[in-house]
Amino acid sequence: MFFNYSLRLHMLSFLLFIVIFVLVIGVVIISTVLGFIRSIFSFGKRNNQEQSDTQYQNFEQQTSKSKIFEKNEGEYVDYEEVK
Repeated sequence: MFFNYSLRLHMLSFLLFIVIFVLVIGVVIISTVLGFIRSIFSFGKRNNQEQSDTQYQNFEQQTSKSKIFEKNEGEYVDYEEVK
């Protein structure tokens, strides 16, 4: 009687493991397929070029508001040797 109960318990736990394994594999396959479809039609993601253009424009707007150097700074001057 004990042997029969133990065998049933092991069989049920093995079946439960198989069911969980199949569910996990199914979820992985479905998420892969949905990700592929999403990448084809570009749902939910912005194009990398659009993102970089937006970031560049934001950077340009921030830097063009204030000058760091004066107009005459950084210009070349004539070199004169002092003896």
